[in-house]
Amino acid sequence: MHIQKAIRTAGLMLLLGWPISIQGIPGGGKHSAETPPQKALRYVNPLVIEEAGWIADPAVIRVKDLYYLYLTGGCSPDGLFGAVVWSSRDLVHWENHKVAFQDGRDIEAPAVFEYDGYIYLTGNDIGLFRSRDPLGPFEYLGDFMNENGQRLERALCHGCENGGVFDPAFFANDDGRVYLYYAGGGTDGIYGVELDPTDLRKLLGPAKHFFHFETTHIWERYGNWNEYSEQSWIEGPWMTEHNGIYYLQYAAPGTDWKTYAVGVYTGKNPLGPFTYYTGSPILRHRGGLINGTAHHSVVEGPDGNLWAIYTLLYRNWNRIVERRIGMDPVGFDARGNMFVKGPSETPEWAPGVKARPWEDNDSGSIPLSEDKTCAVSSEAPGRNPAYAVDGNPRTWWAPAQGDKEPWLTLDLGAESKQMYLVDSARILFTLPEGLKREGDKTRIRKYKIEVSSDGINFRTVVDKTHNYRDNAVEFDEIAPVKCRHVKLTIIGWPQGLSCGVIEFTVFGRPTPL
Repeated sequence: MHIQKAIRTAGLMLLLGWPISIQGIPGGGKHSAETPPQKALRYVNPLVIEEAGWIADPAVIRVKDLYYLYLTGGCSPDGLFGAVVWSSRDLVHWENHKVAFQDGRDIEAPAVFEYDGYIYLTGNDIGLFRSRDPLGPFEYLGDFMNENGQRLERALCHGCENGGVFDPAFFANDDGRVYLYYAGGGTDGIYGVELDPTDLRKLLGPAKHFFHFETTHIWERYGNWNEYSEQSWIEGPWMTEHNGIYYLQYAAPGTDWKTYAVGVYTGKNPLGPFTYYTGSPILRHRGGLINGTAHHSVVEGPDGNLWAIYTLLYRNWNRIVERRIGMDPVGFDARGNMFVKGPSETPEWAPGVKARPWEDNDSGSIPLSEDKTCAVSSEAPGRNPAYAVDGNPRTWWAPAQGDKEPWLTLDLGAESKQMYLVDSARILFTLPEGLKREGDKTRIRKYKIEVSSDGINFRTVVDKTHNYRDNAVEFDEIAPVKCRHVKLTIIGWPQGLSCGVIEFTVFGRPTPL
């Protein structure tokens, strides 16, 4: 029975176009080599990151065979950032760790890099931390200083305050020289300066101003329709070197807008001069659920290729933003122009599955559930079940109070006889406003997903009734199954929090009629 089941599953995977395993995939990064055998892993945006809610501004580094993710939005016992860092081997599965920081400073928009055996870390308007280990403990080295040894302040430079800079990013060049980039705030643009390698707190000279908000770059203008002609917020610099060209990336017009995107300037030196790439933005929303995509970092994946890890705007609550994290491959065209193959809206292949993911990384599964007929066990006033399948993260379905095991059932075929091969599902759960603090109740959500051909007889394909992870986003692979009806049942919900499903997306393919 087990052998026959494996054969049937493999056949379905081949029908879907899934590789069962991949060996020796050549990559596109400077250190690319043959990779060890990879399973056909997939991911979907937003990424599943445990113990993470209102998160943003990812800084990712690779140390040996592990990746470390630092974010705005982790919390320490006193309510400050610094207690949670995530690690991963594949950029898909992330494990959270508690990390100690000396001096108890609040760190937002973290910047991190490895240099001379140490991990260096900074953030908005603070000085520099250092540790031998990416998971700390981190010691506080002190404030950044200008070339004259003066503590950085607004009077000395735009974007400087409290011994630090705003939206910092580090770049360690192959020649051993280290650079610091930061934003001036508002329309002021991006700055950069070389650091003293013997004391990385010290600037080697005056910071250079590379560019400011340019009103003719319409995508840089404030607003969901870029309707503010004279207003912007230029931030989130990042530097990437490729084939001798330096790509200075940046974010605009602000993290609170759907139009938040990534632009790029290029030069032949880490400090310029730089020329604007007229193909900007290189990462911008496509009108779907995944929007507001910027303030990113670029890291070489386990496949040797480059991947962008970026902030995405989840919801905007009357100018209070809720954000998540996305990921997509980076590529360069025949002329050397940089681009990000995204933002992706559907299940994509993880790093190591496709040799050239920047060309086509789509796994072939499409959303089957959007705007389909649905029924629920109950609904709260104003929280219609259709909100759970409308492709909009700013609406959600909520069951009525007292509904102990709320359920939602979808008829994927609607009024036709269409059947589908369902292969995965994504759930976006609601979160209360504000960051999760140390000592807060756990936010464990338990559920199961069932499928049926006739809408009467259901069988379970995902069982997380014993789930123990705190995930506001879930992505479940399903052994491809032919069905028409899909049912989500919530078995357990965090005590004291209102139950809600922002989006329940079922992925797969239609079968022939």
